[in-house]
Amino acid sequence: MAQKDYLIGHMEDLADKSVKTGCCASRFLTPAEARLVSEYFKYKSVKLLFAGGYENAERVRAVFLNADWGESDRANLIAALKLEYRSKDYLGHRDVLGALMAFGIERDTVGDIVIDENSATLVCLPEMSGFICENLTKVGRTGVKVSEIGLEELPNIQKELIMKTDTVASLRLDAVLSAAFGLSRTKAAEIISGGHVNVDHLPCMQPAKELNEGTLLSVRGFGRAILMEVGGVSRKGRLFVRVGLYGR
Repeated sequence: MAQKDYLIGHMEDLADKSVKTGCCASRFLTPAEARLVSEYFKYKSVKLLFAGGYENAERVRAVFLNADWGESDRANLIAALKLEYRSKDYLGHRDVLGALMAFGIERDTVGDIVIDENSATLVCLPEMSGFICENLTKVGRTGVKVSEIGLEELPNIQKELIMKTDTVASLRLDAVLSAAFGLSRTKAAEIISGGHVNVDHLPCMQPAKELNEGTLLSVRGFGRAILMEVGGVSRKGRLFVRVGLYGR
């Protein structure tokens, strides 16, 4: 079964269960998965919302509700943790994620990870909170103190996207990167090959990698962008794309 079919099949199971239980939620979805689920259930008679701990979260849980049972409680769906460390130390997103994965924690049990000065915050499934707080004492060689915080204590990290529309020859990474940040195709390829680009939080050094709607790009020195939409074809045979640039 294709990954897309498996995802939709699982979401349909959750939607069916919510009729009997009142509320069913998925694990954390990527932006592309959340968009796919949202589109699929757009015209279906099921109440669907997304919860990521704060507004505009990138990774979210799909929550199916039986409207007759009332609303869901965010505290039952999301746990928020704060990691504190010495001011002279620096941790990146990949450092924290790698430390979690080293415990065998699956990626879809953890939502967004936000790095701030001298601390980091992350959201996770409530059932993972105690395990992480008890076991995560180091990230690499850096000692960390982990504690659970209320969702209202999550940092205000709402981001406004600057929308940009352009055309590209293909959905290759170098082409989309060029359009998003106003670079030449050659320069974009150099940046990618130099190891300065993450695609959906993972390093990518392949300029020819094909992208999909919802793909998040992080480019060292330039910022982040998300491929919001792929439109039609221009008279010259180029694809219309709409990208969102995160303000820096």
